[in-house]
This record gives sequence, structure tokens and C-alpha cells, in this order.
Amino acid sequence: MFTIYNDSSSDTTLVSNLFIDEYMKDANDAQLKVYLYLLRVMGAGASADISQMADLFNHTERDIVRSLDYWAGLGLLSLDHDEQGELTGIHLCDPRSGRNPVRSFRQEKPVIAVKEHAAPARPQNDRNGSRTAGKKKQSPEVLEAFRSNQERAQLLFVIEQYIGKPLSVPEIESVYYISEDLGFSDALIDYLLQYCIDRGKKDFRYIEKVAVNWAENGITTPRQAECAVSPLARGSANRKGSRPAANRFNQFEQNQYDFDDLERQILGN
Repeated sequence: MFTIYNDSSSDTTLVSNLFIDEYMKDANDAQLKVYLYLLRVMGAGASADISQMADLFNHTERDIVRSLDYWAGLGLLSLDHDEQGELTGIHLCDPRSGRNPVRSFRQEKPVIAVKEHAAPARPQNDRNGSRTAGKKKQSPEVLEAFRSNQERAQLLFVIEQYIGKPLSVPEIESVYYISEDLGFSDALIDYLLQYCIDRGKKDFRYIEKVAVNWAENGITTPRQAECAVSPLARGSANRKGSRPAANRFNQFEQNQYDFDDLERQILGN
């Protein structure tokens, strides 16, 4: 018999293994910082505010709010608001009650390399067996059931925070199509919205086209989407005379070009 001990005091923060196994891999930098900081603050019995976290992590307040909405959408926390809609409290929930399935390493066979979990099978469209063959018109009853579902209602709420207004019926129908027909996970929808809004695109026709493009290319996780977008962005910026529309995902560093000088050269020629 022997005793195991260390030099650490109680100044530690506990992170759920389930969070590491199931939630961490799909979260971006800001989302991870916010969640871990909330655990730290909760353990210390301290308080925090959005502007403080934005300054601490060198993010915008909008990034912090997005991160809170992201974790709320996954069921890892709930947000308390007063009558004026101001954030008054954050309740950190047990990860076992979140929206990702509970897994345990003890229930799985050991593996040599860490692999990304395969995405669940996606529903297929009736037309030629292709899920991207076209969007079907959904009945009011189907959309109402979609809106009434507790998990889907949370997803719609998060999207409304991104868009900055309540969703119309056609927009809810687009979300239904992306979520149910294309089979996008909530994490991938969150990345999709961030990707489009960061480019100034809040039109759901544009968002839907990007979603279909990703689905056709077999993208099922935010990590895959990020890997697919980045090489295309670099390729577009390196091609002489390329235009934004030529890029499938319309992403490149515009500030690398002097557009006024380019316009003068074109007019001069």
C-alpha cells in the first residue's frame, strides 16, 4: 500500500471528461475559452461580465455572446435574463444532460489513434436518393412541430441572435431543410452561420446554398468545414486576377489588394 499525493493546493478547475470527449472537438477558440473560464469563475465563487471576458481573451463582446449562445444551444448552460432582456445569470449544466450522447471509454474497445466520431446517417431525399436534390415545401404542421420541439426551439433562438431578428416562416423552413434534410448538426449549423455572417451574408438563400455545397462535399463537422474553406481561400488569393465569385465559399483576405489601384489600371487599359 502506498499514498499518492502532489504539491497542488485546491486552486484547480475540474473539467468533465464527457466535455473533453464529446464537446471540445467541435468548439472554436472563443467558445473553449469562455466555457473553461466560466468553470474557473464558478469554482472560485466569483462573478464575471461579457465586457470583462472580451477584454481578457481579446475577443469582441459579440464573440462572447455567440459563445454563450453556442453552449446554451448544446445544453451545457442556461442563460437567465431580466424583464429588459439583460443577462443576469449563467447556470452551468451537467454535461450528461447536454445534447451530445453520453459515451465512456470503458464501453469502447481501445484504439491506437484518436479518431473523429463518424457523423450519423443522414436522411435521404426521395428524388434519386439524393439529400441535396431539392428542398421540399413543408406543411405548417411540420414547421410548428419543429418550432415546438425544445431542442429545435433553442437552435432557432441561437440563430435569431446571430441574425438579429425573429425568423420568418421561410427562414424557419430553411433551417428545417439544413437541419433535417441535409442532416447538419447544431455545431455545424453554428459554424455555418458564423461563416456566412462574418462575410456580411444574412440572406438565407445564400446560407442555404453554402449548406448544400458543404453537404455535396461530404462535410459533416465544423472541423471539416474549416479545413475545406481554408485551402480554397488561399488558392483564390494566389490566382492572378481571381474574383470573389470564383471562390466556392467566397473567402479570401481582401485587404491584401489595392482595389482603387486595380480599378485605375482596368480603366486605363
